[in-house]
Order: sequence, then structure tokens, then C-alpha cells
Amino acid sequence: MRQTMPTADENAHALELATQVAALLDQLDALQPGSVRVGPGRISGPGLEIHRSLDGPWSVRAAR
Repeated sequence: MRQTMPTADENAHALELATQVAALLDQLDALQPGSVRVGPGRISGPGLEIHRSLDGPWSVRAAR
């Protein structure tokens, strides 16, 4: 499948979403400083793990 180049509007929207995600990660990290970790397909924080499932969507579960 051939990918197309994102438009300026799509790039602006992606930047807006990424800014919101960064702000939320800051809030999570403030609960327990230094606790947020990001790795391939996974973000962990105080008492939680956000992971990408095999079929694509992201979900949240309590940390093990």
C-alpha cells in the first residue's frame, strides 16, 4: 500500500494531538515524579500501563 504525504492540516492536527499527549504525560508524571516510562508499543505510569494491541488500538490496564 502506498502512503501519501500528509497535508499541512494533518500535520497541524498531529502537532496539536502530540502537544495534548505530552501535557497528559506531564500530569501523570507529576503524580509520581520519574514514574512515566515510554517504550516500543507501551507507556507505563503510576499504577497503569498503556499498550498497543496486536490489531492496532491502544488500551489501558492496571500495572502488574
